[in-house]
Parts: sequence; structure tokens; C-alpha cells
Amino acid sequence: MPLALARWTRRAAPPRPLLARAARGHAERALLRAAREQFLRLQSAWDAADLDTLRRLTTEDMFEELAAELPARGHEPNRTEVLALEAHLIAFEAVGPLELASIEFSGVVRESARRGPAPFREVWMLARRPGGEAWRLARQQALM
Repeated sequence: MPLALARWTRRAAPPRPLLARAARGHAERALLRAAREQFLRLQSAWDAADLDTLRRLTTEDMFEELAAELPARGHEPNRTEVLALEAHLIAFEAVGPLELASIEFSGVVRESARRGPAPFREVWMLARRPGGEAWRLARQQALM
């Protein structure tokens, strides 16, 4: 038997912690990809004052908060251009019947043609019930 093949056949399965880390890494990447998509959809819904989409993408409390803020924005259409967007998982936990993920978003946006690009940094708490339910924005906190 060739030496390389002999070494291959003697290898044991990778230790469980390595597999668990790989699975966690895959789950984290999927969560962050979904969070970035959620950020962009929510920003677009906010700009369009699309209450139906805002309701679908947020918890009831968060929706009420956002809906109350819309009139203060005025009647002028909003257009936010997301020039750069990074997402980092800060925490993930199960609390009662919910899974909660805290995501730090940072990047650069331009909120009108008259203004230059501006950096931003926010923490969003996303919530869902386990089992495939979509993540919904539960809390949002600007950091800068």
C-alpha cells in the first residue's frame, strides 16, 4: 500500500469539537448573511415608508416604535445608499422560547445626494422562534 494511502486509512475521524466549531462557523456565516440582507431590506422599507414590510421584518414593539418615528421624518422621500456594510456577531443565546442574536453593523451610507458619505455603527438584536422562522428586528441602538 502506498505510504500516502496508508496514512489516509489510519486517520481517525476529526474530533467532535472541530466538527462542532465548523458547524458553528457555518451557522454564524449563514446568520450574518441573513442579517446583512435584513439590514438592506429594512433600510429600503424605511426609505419607502413601507409599513407592511416593516411589520413583517420587525417585532411588534419595534414596528410600533418605527411607525411612530416615520411622521417626524416628513413627507420628503428618503433614499439611503449603503456604500459599505459589515456585520459581526456579538452574542447568540436562547431566552425562553426565542433565539436572540446581537449583531454589530458598521459601514458607510449616503442619505441624500446633497450629503457626503457618513460612517455608521449600530447594534441590532434579532429575534426568532427556533425551527426556521425568519429573524425579526427586536431592538436597534446607534453607537455613533
